[in-house]
Amino acid sequence: MPIEGFDVKKFAQDLANQSKDLVPQDLEKFQKDYIVKTLYNFSNMAGDAISNDKEANFDVNQAIFLTQVIAEWSFHKSIDVIRSGIQPEYWDGVLQKVAFTIYDICKQAIIKDLPQNNILELVEHHVKKSYDEALQELNQRGIIDEKELEFAEKQNNLNQMMEEIAEQQAQEQTTQQAQQEPAPDVKQVPQVQQDAPIQMPQGNEKHSFKLASLAMLLKTMAQDKVSSILNKVEQQDAQMIIQYMQMPDLDSMISSNIAVQYLKEIKASLPEKNLTNPYQIMYRIRYALQNATSENLETMFGKERIEVRRFIAGALENEYYELPPKIANVIAQHVESIV
Repeated sequence: MPIEGFDVKKFAQDLANQSKDLVPQDLEKFQKDYIVKTLYNFSNMAGDAISNDKEANFDVNQAIFLTQVIAEWSFHKSIDVIRSGIQPEYWDGVLQKVAFTIYDICKQAIIKDLPQNNILELVEHHVKKSYDEALQELNQRGIIDEKELEFAEKQNNLNQMMEEIAEQQAQEQTTQQAQQEPAPDVKQVPQVQQDAPIQMPQGNEKHSFKLASLAMLLKTMAQDKVSSILNKVEQQDAQMIIQYMQMPDLDSMISSNIAVQYLKEIKASLPEKNLTNPYQIMYRIRYALQNATSENLETMFGKERIEVRRFIAGALENEYYELPPKIANVIAQHVESIV
């Protein structure tokens, strides 16, 4: 039975549209498309399940909260599974296991009326557990080896994103500190209506909005990670972020649209990373040459130096022939450019 005020498809599409601006730019187009499509599909399926769950009987706020949690984790873990180097045909299975776990844990926690912060911490714990279990399953089936398993388990886009944002905030503070006036009191953050046109404040007010946006994200994280990130930020900013986090009405004072715009702005100013991880490079070569025959390979690479040919052949067999990462990345780019 539909929940009044909860338009499943529209909400899922809104979440997917917002995610487009946050997808890492160092990924291939098909990978970016996969992330957005997966977030939409899982949000849509979750919304339908929520609307038809007679046992839980969710209200509109609970439905929105649960769908957002699934969407956000689908976004982060789809990036993780892509960067892990696992073959694309296994991505869905890993992510479905994570999404089903989130729904079940979140549903039970909402029924028990747990505070949202506690729910988010509980979900984060079970996301990691279910993700690792899915990877270990692939390892047991011989699809990934021990090194690939270890590398895949280390992927954590959420942590990486938060650390990059915190580091960027610290860098901005260093350059602006000399010319900044005292920051406005935390209670002076202008209230922004959710449906209002996005107008980006300037100067000191803009800096306060960035701190408030960062606080909104930190409120969803475990305490140890929050502490780690705040330690990287200039002390005055860290104190303001803590004040923002303690405000019960922060979400009504700065809309999610505004927050996304600021996080996108911070993210865009960070340097792009080169894809120099061995397993990611091998995956790129395997993907580029997935339809090539032995004759095609000989035509394309028959005149290449022996080290290049050996590296490409090793990548196709999922064996990494040792080369300096930058050289390996150049070879991968060369392969991608001629296919």
